[in-house]
Amino acid sequence: MVKRRWFTRPGAGTFLLISFSLWGAVSLRWITEFIEQQHPLTWAISLILLIFGAAMGLEPLLTRGSSLRAHIYLAVQMILVFVGSLFFYELDFFAMLYIVLCGQAAYLLSRRDSLIWTGILVVATAVAQIIQFGIPVAFSFILLYEAGLIFVAAFVRLVLQADAARQHSEQLLADLQTAHQQLQTYANQAEELAVANERTRLARDLHDSVAQTLYGLTLQAEAASRKLTAGQNEAVQAYLAAIQEDAKQTLQETRLLIFELRPPILESSGLAAALQARLDTVEARSGLTMHVALEEIGHLPANLETGLYRIAQEALNNSAKYAQASTLAVQLRRENGQVCLKSGMTGLGLNQRPFRPAALVYRAWPNGWRS
Repeated sequence: MVKRRWFTRPGAGTFLLISFSLWGAVSLRWITEFIEQQHPLTWAISLILLIFGAAMGLEPLLTRGSSLRAHIYLAVQMILVFVGSLFFYELDFFAMLYIVLCGQAAYLLSRRDSLIWTGILVVATAVAQIIQFGIPVAFSFILLYEAGLIFVAAFVRLVLQADAARQHSEQLLADLQTAHQQLQTYANQAEELAVANERTRLARDLHDSVAQTLYGLTLQAEAASRKLTAGQNEAVQAYLAAIQEDAKQTLQETRLLIFELRPPILESSGLAAALQARLDTVEARSGLTMHVALEEIGHLPANLETGLYRIAQEALNNSAKYAQASTLAVQLRRENGQVCLKSGMTGLGLNQRPFRPAALVYRAWPNGWRS
């Protein structure tokens, strides 16, 4: 397959300039050394050089992106050089024009076709030199010109391979940039989804706990108001006591919901300070006996710090909501390059059977959490 617009590819402009320089050098040598010898075919050799140079300049118009036209162009140019080199003795320098054709074949044709044309030009060079000078003398010319042909073909092929590698790298970079943009889009969508899920969860928790409790308080307040109107003071006191207890429970649940969010102190002061603030704000006001040992472990990666805080938060929430614990123990320390978090509780459950002390140990490893 022909390569369209080869003259716009890397190195093509330089090669075209060198090609015309070689053609000019061959023409100049012919003019200076042989035109004065009154050879009868002088006009034919001059015409061959003129046609070769014109065709070389008009090659983009002659081939016009067609592999067949490119093959025909190379064949005609090769025949012109071959015939011209045989018109007169010692025209070995005509073989320099094969170098031009060898480079053009590499630019115009596929790798396979350009290699075939390189072989054809090598053979044509050898045959022309042998016809002119014979085997012993032609050997040195054959080595010289064929080395030039092979060098030019290899050099142009390396330039084209480097250009193809550059284009491939640019395409990969563009693909990576596109993939990066898609990942950013997906990350933003995942973040938005996580926020929506968190809002849904908080709304559900508010509905299941605080909203229902407040609705119960409203009903109890209305009942107490009716009892007060009827003069039933003892019933009113019972309702007020229940309202007070439910209000405390609602306050505790509200504090739990607030601490479901990432507290600012976690980002500013670290995990130990955030846990202490949580215990002081929620558990300490619940009348629990607490045994707290929180070592300052410094700042951790944000995702690791948040994950450990969520683990402790879930354990504390469960103890406050379901366990009815009387004693709570929390421990945080760093040991052997790991972060160790423990929580335990004792007390009476809803069925009035004692809970056994329990503890969970989570260790933060470089590649994630392990329990």
